[in-house]
Amino acid sequence: MKRYIIISGETSGDIYGSSLMKQMKKTHHGDIAFWGIGGDKMYNEGLYPLGHSDNISVVGFTEIIKKIPSINNLLNNIARCTNEIQPDGVILIDFPGFNIRLAKRLKKKYKIPFPIIYFISPQIWAWHESRIKLIKKYIDKMLVIFPFEESFYKQYNVDATYVGHPFLDEWSPANTNQQKNQLGFNPKKKLISIFPGSRLMEIKQHLPVYIKSIEKIKNENENCEFALGLAPGFDKKEIEKTYNMRDIQIIDQEPLQLLECSHAAIVTSGTVSLQASLMGVPCVVGYKLSFLSWLLSKILIKVKFISMTNIMVNKMLIREYTQYQMTPKNIAQEINKLINNSQYYSEVQENLLSVKNLFLNKERVMENVTHIINLMDNEKN
Repeated sequence: MKRYIIISGETSGDIYGSSLMKQMKKTHHGDIAFWGIGGDKMYNEGLYPLGHSDNISVVGFTEIIKKIPSINNLLNNIARCTNEIQPDGVILIDFPGFNIRLAKRLKKKYKIPFPIIYFISPQIWAWHESRIKLIKKYIDKMLVIFPFEESFYKQYNVDATYVGHPFLDEWSPANTNQQKNQLGFNPKKKLISIFPGSRLMEIKQHLPVYIKSIEKIKNENENCEFALGLAPGFDKKEIEKTYNMRDIQIIDQEPLQLLECSHAAIVTSGTVSLQASLMGVPCVVGYKLSFLSWLLSKILIKVKFISMTNIMVNKMLIREYTQYQMTPKNIAQEINKLINNSQYYSEVQENLLSVKNLFLNKERVMENVTHIINLMDNEKN
C-alpha cells in the first residue's frame, strides 16, 4: 500500500487536497492511505488526521505570534509521526509558514529519504523571497498553478513544473438564469454578491464594510438583488444573529454558483477573487489587516496589487481597495459603475477573458500532479 503525508491549512487547500486524494486513490485503485492535516473535505476522502486546518489557519503578522507555541508543538508531532510512518512522499499544499518549517524539520532533523512535493506555491515572488533558499534546500519538487511561476523558480535552479489551475478543471460555465432560479433570485434583476472571506477574522474585518456598501448601492439601484456567499465552516444562523443582513440573502450551499450568476461581486482578496475573474464576473477586491500587520505588509510586500488577476498582468484590471481605502463609498462607487455603465462593464469582462486565456494550455491538473508524484516515487524505488 502506498502511504503519503498531506498537509493543507486553508479552505482552498482543503478543496484541492481532497481532489488530489481522490485522483491518487483512483490511480492506485484505492490501495493508498493518507495522514496529515486538512479540512472536512480531506477528512471525507479518508485522511487520517494529525490535526485540523482550522487550528493553524491564521491571517496577519501579529496574529501569528499568539499561536506560535501550539503550532511548534504540532510541527514536532507531525515530524515525529512522519518519521514513524515512513511514507512514500510528503505533499505540502500552499500554507508556507507551516509547510516550509515542516519540510526543514523533516530533512534536517530526521534526514528523511522520501521526496517532499510542494503543490501550489507560496507567493514568494510577492513577498518573503528569502524563502527561495529554504525551498531550494528542503523541497524536492514544486508543482505550480500559475504559468509565470515555473520560470520564476527555474531562474533560482529550483525544480518546478506548471501543472495548470485546478479551478478550470472543476468548473464549466452554466446557464446563469437557471442558477438564479435555483437560488431563488429574479433573473430580470442584477444580482450583486459579497464574499467576505473564509476565516473568522476576515469576516469580522470585511463584512460590516460590505454591508454598508450594499446599503449605498441599493439607494441608487432599484433593479438589484443582493446576497452573501458564505465560506464552508460558518453557521448561517450565527451570521444572521451577529450582523444586520437586512435583505441580503445568505447562500451557504455551493456559494460559487452564486458567484457565477452575479452581475458583479465584492470579494475579499484570495482564491475567490481569481475564481470570479476566471468566471468572467467583474468584482471589487478588498482587504483589511490589523494596523501593525498592515504596516509590516507595506514594508515586506513587493507587488503593487493584492489580487492575483492584477498581479498576473501587472496592471489594475479589477478595482481593489486595502485598509483605509476599503470604504463603503469607494466600493459602492465602483459597483455602481459596473451596474450602470455597460461599456465599462464589457471592457472589464474582455480583460478578464485575456487573463483566463493564460491558463488554457494545461488541463487535468490532478492527473498531472499524480503522474509527477508517481514518477518521483518510482525514481526513489
